Amino acid sequence: RRVGPSRARATTREMFLPIDYARALTPEAIEFVADGAADSLAFQRLRALNAARASCAHAAAHADADVGRRKYERYVDVITEAEGALEALDRGEGPTARWASTLESGREARSYPAPGLAGERAFALFGLASCHRRLCARETAARMAEGGLGDAGAASCSKNARVAAGMFKHLQETVLPPLKASLDGECVANELTASMAEVMTLISLGDAQGAACRRALERGSAANLRARLHRGASELYRDANAVLQSRRCDWNGVDIFLTAGVLVAWKTHEAEAFLAHAEARRAADECGEVIAACRRAEEAVRDCAQASGEIVSWATYHGELASRVAALAAKAVKENEVVFFQKIPTPGAPLPEAAVVVGPIEYVPSEPSKHTFFQG
Repeated sequence: RRVGPSRARATTREMFLPIDYARALTPEAIEFVADGAADSLAFQRLRALNAARASCAHAAAHADADVGRRKYERYVDVITEAEGALEALDRGEGPTARWASTLESGREARSYPAPGLAGERAFALFGLASCHRRLCARETAARMAEGGLGDAGAASCSKNARVAAGMFKHLQETVLPPLKASLDGECVANELTASMAEVMTLISLGDAQGAACRRALERGSAANLRARLHRGASELYRDANAVLQSRRCDWNGVDIFLTAGVLVAWKTHEAEAFLAHAEARRAADECGEVIAACRRAEEAVRDCAQASGEIVSWATYHGELASRVAALAAKAVKENEVVFFQKIPTPGAPLPEAAVVVGPIEYVPSEPSKHTFFQG
């Protein structure tokens, strides 16, 4: 009896590598000034606010992604402490705080105003969530370069993506809806729309699910389980793509890396699901179903061929995946012609039910504690 490949361990060093789409979300250089900051306590709050904001300006470029995370985390805490205490800033008086958006189309990032401290906190929280995405992306790439995620790497990458998802979900459901009335029509950053926060929630969950998919392969999990996991990831990215397509009027264009990345992730996970499904059918000597599943995988690979060329790592993975699909399809066709003589069904058996094993880690805002602005 032929030994089926349904429990073959990882032989590929490739996977879809997530990226930090908000890679350069930064505040523009200004200093808050408030007439009500004459007393020493208000002055200390104001000074801490300006210092924390300035530290975020270079967080995205820092070699250590965790340093950037700590800077944004500090700024979110300081803003929370300042809200209500510096009423003039709450009302949006004084210099207009602006942020450079990185999620819209065009080569040069446009800057947008933050409406009061509530808007400033929304931008900062979006930046903090993006820092967790950056941690996930950098660790995933580093560990894959060493040969695989491993248990610790998969857990760490997944946790950072799920933390980001929780923050984006909090923005979508709690922070951004009350801000909508104070935003100025066309002058709204993509980062301050609830629909974009929804997209980023789904993408982050997809990245976390992708880590589970990779770890299942490294562990030699059954092909049926891998098909279910990849289907779960594919559907998360599919849902993100659906929001991107249906809510276009909410945004000032969308960055090509974001739209391409969602498509590549959706379709490569779909292809991986059908490939794993084909492996499971091959182990059961259902050669006609193997060929049908490979055809579905080939179709998914073709759907994202152009988009995968936007980033080298995506193109490399896309080429490797296409080769694996073609290799299994060729084996199945030959075996069917020589041994099985089975009819090839159209479209073939459906994928097994999706197994989504991740969810957002709830973001709980820190309670303003007296004098936190004095901390380093």
